[in-house]
Amino acid sequence: MLNYLIIVCLSFVTVSCSPSNKQETGSVNNNSDAYTIVKDTLITYNIEGISTEGTGAVVNYVNGKITKSIIYIYAGTWQASIIYEFEKNRIKVLETKYSYKTELENVTSDEDMQLDYETSYFIDFKGKVIGLPIQERIDIFQEFKATVPFDLIL
Repeated sequence: MLNYLIIVCLSFVTVSCSPSNKQETGSVNNNSDAYTIVKDTLITYNIEGISTEGTGAVVNYVNGKITKSIIYIYAGTWQASIIYEFEKNRIKVLETKYSYKTELENVTSDEDMQLDYETSYFIDFKGKVIGLPIQERIDIFQEFKATVPFDLIL
């Protein structure tokens, strides 16, 4: 019986250690060849000087280049989220702003907020609006650009 157990265990070791024809899979960038693995990086930044309650940006990089950022701004009477989606020659901006129905310390759920506006538009890499002017928008691009690097050194 002991010999049988040793033979079975050695068989498992031999099979598990032998080379196979399996291929590893990973994400590949559509603009690269099939052997290049995409390297995603997610970094959170604090952006100073925008609001009293705090402003943070969650930034996504692919192969060291910025691709997207979600910015959360918290103020005494409102909060907002701004999404920057970086394209080759412009940045798509999706902005949503909420006002608090009560004092900030009493806000406990979405029911305590009301939507002020949602808007989308494009800006260039200097922060200028492309196309028609936008009536209501939160222009923090210069502070964002001063804090967040657009390229990472890999």
